[in-house]
Amino acid sequence: MTRFVRSTLLRRLVPAVVVAAAVAAPMAMRADMIPHLRLKASFPAKDTTLTTAPQDVKLWLSEPADMATSKIAVKNAAGADVATAKLTRGVRSDDPLVAKFTTAPGDGKYTVTWKAMSEDGHVVDGTYSFTVKLAK
Repeated sequence: MTRFVRSTLLRRLVPAVVVAAAVAAPMAMRADMIPHLRLKASFPAKDTTLTTAPQDVKLWLSEPADMATSKIAVKNAAGADVATAKLTRGVRSDDPLVAKFTTAPGDGKYTVTWKAMSEDGHVVDGTYSFTVKLAK
């Protein structure tokens, strides 16, 4: 390849690459900036120790979640499921998802696993733990 051909190629190729990068960068940033559902708060809170048994697990999300696909599961330290009633939510958009325990949890460490789908179809999930140490 002659020097003239290489020079001509570079003069045409470099601006095309620069334009492609300039167009792609804002598109990538926009994808990262799309708000997705996220966990804002929980009760029991992550890594807390409670001295009384909680009646339920509550999750406050950044936007309303689809109730049909949302789930909250609780396991004890041995990995066994802890029974909860059907998942509920109040009527306001900022009301938490609530999984009410059918039997009060006793002493021990518990792991909460949750999954929720936002109105835009994105599924978000998470896991956290809390401990119950009943006062005697």
